[in-house]
Amino acid sequence: MARFRVGIIGMGTVAHTHVKALKKIDDVSIAAIADIKDKSELDIPEGAEYCSDYRTMIDEVKPDAVHICLPHYLHAEAAEYAASHGVSILCEKPVAMNAEQAEIMSTFQDKYGVTVAVCMQNRWNRTFRHLMEAVESGSDGRLLGLKAVALWARDKGYYEKAPWRGRMETAGGGCLINQAVHTLDQVIQLGGNVKTVKGIVTNVLDLGITVEDSSVSEIVFENGARALIMASNANIVNSTIEIEAVFEKSIYTIKDYKLYKAPAADPLDKSLVVSDDLMEGEKSYYGAGHVMLIREFYSHLRGDGGKVISVRDASRVIKLIDLIRLSSNEGRCVEWR
Repeated sequence: MARFRVGIIGMGTVAHTHVKALKKIDDVSIAAIADIKDKSELDIPEGAEYCSDYRTMIDEVKPDAVHICLPHYLHAEAAEYAASHGVSILCEKPVAMNAEQAEIMSTFQDKYGVTVAVCMQNRWNRTFRHLMEAVESGSDGRLLGLKAVALWARDKGYYEKAPWRGRMETAGGGCLINQAVHTLDQVIQLGGNVKTVKGIVTNVLDLGITVEDSSVSEIVFENGARALIMASNANIVNSTIEIEAVFEKSIYTIKDYKLYKAPAADPLDKSLVVSDDLMEGEKSYYGAGHVMLIREFYSHLRGDGGKVISVRDASRVIKLIDLIRLSSNEGRCVEWR
């Protein structure tokens, strides 16, 4: 018998990545799924019960943990219901629509005595981990700056298929919080404490949405390094994420799921350091980070020392997005406080 009986709340695209990862863990079983769609429209994992309401699933199935894969505006509500019933939580990104909501969610773990963790799975990418090691070791000298580019393609049909994605009141934002959130998170993990933020959010395409499709911003860190970040959903295709880290002695580049290193004196003399594992299937660009993160989550629940990302940790990137938007709205540089 499985040690952990799991419920999945919301069976959208990303939920299937969770299903694949859960099937790889021996002592975990998917006990139930909850979704407002009719059962006939869903690909329900074998042996899992179907519920049309997550509250019913939690009350009747009584899972040990739930994976929240809902639209952004439902994360806090579902998380509090699960936590208040003694159920541990793994919440998909973004943890919340804004910093104020994230602050409320950060209280659930202590208030209800359960684990509340967040899916920021790109922190488990092999390329990113090697780059973090370079930052922490100091072997390449001081980090001088970062560049991050996240260019994706999202057309009118993407927003018409799920209208909540295009509204501020239900999505909390566009390309920054939905597509570039992992890249922004990686930038502030690499750079450290943020000092100031200056940014612009705008719409390049006429898609009839109230969220941004493009953004350019600069972050200045307390250590003196600075980062330039470009994000857009107006690209013609989904391009792979690019992150460049400039050190005194070396320049590292993540591109096409590979990490390259070059001497600072000759940036074109690149050598391959390491490659990421990719997730099987249509959305291979998700990477294999979900598998590793979900394994760590259940290792943590067992008490085996697994690493999880807390709501408070994950909320740093939400605060950053709020500040980019504030800077754009007010046309000024804003301080991180």
